[in-house]
Amino acid sequence: MPLSKLKPRVETLSTNRTALPVKRIVGRELQRIRDRIMLRDECACKVCGRVTIRGEVDHVVPLHLGGQESDENRQYLCKECHKTKSDKENKERT
Repeated sequence: MPLSKLKPRVETLSTNRTALPVKRIVGRELQRIRDRIMLRDECACKVCGRVTIRGEVDHVVPLHLGGQESDENRQYLCKECHKTKSDKENKERT
């Protein structure tokens, strides 16, 4: 079969995405990151200022929008602020 009749096997990225998918960090590495960010931010939510040990680490710029997996792009949020931010981001995605 001539090469000109072969279809390419390359898939194009969806136009909805601005960055390549990033593998999520899990397990012990994620726990070390969480502890480090929690200490750096002194257990205080970066949005409301509430101090809690039950907060969550959040990406300032989401990974799907090109945010990096770095401490500079991470912040400590209380669960309520994290949920509010995540809900807003999910609405913007759809």
